[in-house]
Amino acid sequence: MQHAMQYAMQHYLGLSEYHLRQKQQEYPVHYEPERLINAHLLVCGMSGTGKSYQSLRLLASAVQAGIEVDVFDVHDELHGIPGANACRYSQATGYGYNPLELDIDPHTGGVNRQIEYLLGLIHEVSPQFGVKQAMVLRNLLVDTYALAGIYPDNPATWQRNSITESVRKQLTDARNWQALKQYYPTLDDLKSYGKRKLTALTLGGDNKCLSALEQLTRHYKRLNALQGKYAKASSDDELDKLGKQLTSSKEHCTSSYAAFIEAMQSGRELEDMLKYDSADTLASVLQRLELLNAAGIFRANPPPFGNAPARVHQLKALTDEQQILLVKLRLRAIFERHKQAGATNSGTQLRHVIFLDEAHKFFSKDSSDIINVIAREARKFGIGLWCASQSPTDFPDSFLTNVGATLILGLHPTHWQMATAKLRLGKDTLKYIRAKEVVAVQLRVAGRAEPPFGNVIVG
Repeated sequence: MQHAMQYAMQHYLGLSEYHLRQKQQEYPVHYEPERLINAHLLVCGMSGTGKSYQSLRLLASAVQAGIEVDVFDVHDELHGIPGANACRYSQATGYGYNPLELDIDPHTGGVNRQIEYLLGLIHEVSPQFGVKQAMVLRNLLVDTYALAGIYPDNPATWQRNSITESVRKQLTDARNWQALKQYYPTLDDLKSYGKRKLTALTLGGDNKCLSALEQLTRHYKRLNALQGKYAKASSDDELDKLGKQLTSSKEHCTSSYAAFIEAMQSGRELEDMLKYDSADTLASVLQRLELLNAAGIFRANPPPFGNAPARVHQLKALTDEQQILLVKLRLRAIFERHKQAGATNSGTQLRHVIFLDEAHKFFSKDSSDIINVIAREARKFGIGLWCASQSPTDFPDSFLTNVGATLILGLHPTHWQMATAKLRLGKDTLKYIRAKEVVAVQLRVAGRAEPPFGNVIVG
């Protein structure tokens, strides 16, 4: 990806109100991420305080400094960044990313890691997704990768090319299966394989074998029940009657087992029944995948961003579940790309900004969540996590206490008490905030003691 020449970002925030009011001096305040403990940034303000305006100014400064930018815009309001390309995710546009592409690092990536990550994300947005469904989806994913020649225990098979829907259609229409194996499988491959298994469990394929197995199971249960009754029988008549029933039940079991063996075609029938639990469970998994992908976010159809220095991902048309899935999959891809590129030379250089609008909705208490990983580890790889929200009280303390810069544009009075406790922000500082004119700013400079918030004139 080609980018403009990069230099240290210096963004003008405004004038120090203290210096102007107390000393009659014009003292400029700048956001300079490379001087701070990290490049993470929090912008908070209720509606009408200029949050979008200040966010666009900051993002424009980042682009001007040659920094790569990805904006995740839940309100479709942040597309006015110079040089940015904006793409809307919706059922109509059909833009999306293939969730089955792998991180090929043998230590941190691979099939199992990707499967566990996807299962964790789905469970995060769908807590009702149960253990049996998770097991079925895990097995579907393992089998789909295996059909493409990609195996959990063989890192040499993890490297594949990315594929688009159009290329996949050309190859499948031509039935060029060998060429298709050069690419990662897609969600369509997963669903196609799942539907074949569902058909086998219900309507056709090896259905005769499974019916025979179910009949054998029923007869064996009856045999066990009769043996229990026979052991407890006391009279000769009862023993004789149960003895005949036992003999008949054993004959049924023997014939049912013979039918099961005779009906076997692939030899995998029993394994499939154990792996996919039941037709109902498999059907519910496929239905859930359809719902989550209703807007096409898992389609192998990346947005046409080209080489734009800033990419605005417009998420307004997506449900909350779809927004969370898309954002976290993209954040993981961004983090893995920079991790593979290695740490920056200085360890403080900012080379990529991730901007989350209404960021609180994407945070999780799970320490392994990708946002928490980026907050902890991304500084050395040159990533800055910029978060915008209406109140800082919606964020975990682990983020608030480690963010390099915080801008408070105006809070509703109901949030003041918790905000002062969480941020050590004095109520006097809050009182001096005036929407779109005066904000509260904290800049944590590396190597210095914790600074207080100060008021800055931005009007």
